[in-house]
Amino acid sequence: MKHPIDKVYITQGFGQNPAMYAKYGMKGHNGVDYRTRFIDSPLAHRYALAAKAGTVIEVGNQGKAGYGMFVRIQHHKDEQTIYGHLSKQYVKVGQKVAQGERIGLTGNTGASTGPHLHFGFRPWNWKELYNNGFKGYVDPLPFIK
Repeated sequence: MKHPIDKVYITQGFGQNPAMYAKYGMKGHNGVDYRTRFIDSPLAHRYALAAKAGTVIEVGNQGKAGYGMFVRIQHHKDEQTIYGHLSKQYVKVGQKVAQGERIGLTGNTGASTGPHLHFGFRPWNWKELYNNGFKGYVDPLPFIK
């Protein structure tokens, strides 16, 4: 698995800010947030890239709640990745994507305090881990090469 963005600057790690995420029934942040505003992206729009090859299983919009506009990809052995707070989605449900393929444009949708990319990872056994306090998500960083 690779980072889902071309410039890696993490603004919030996995498990951080437990008080803020308690309202969602979680022990803390269930993913990793990547900064998207840089000198070459003053509007904070960067491409969200598929971290691994897979099939798009959900393209959603939670409005001003949760992830806002998001894309969920299914990978081998039931692994999943999610990309949240997008301003545009470039893929459709059922579409196969390659690692590094552009799947959306980052933004500030949903329950967001500013433009960024939320990236979450569920391993192959996430259904068994669903009650881990993070709804089956685990820290993606140890899986990124």
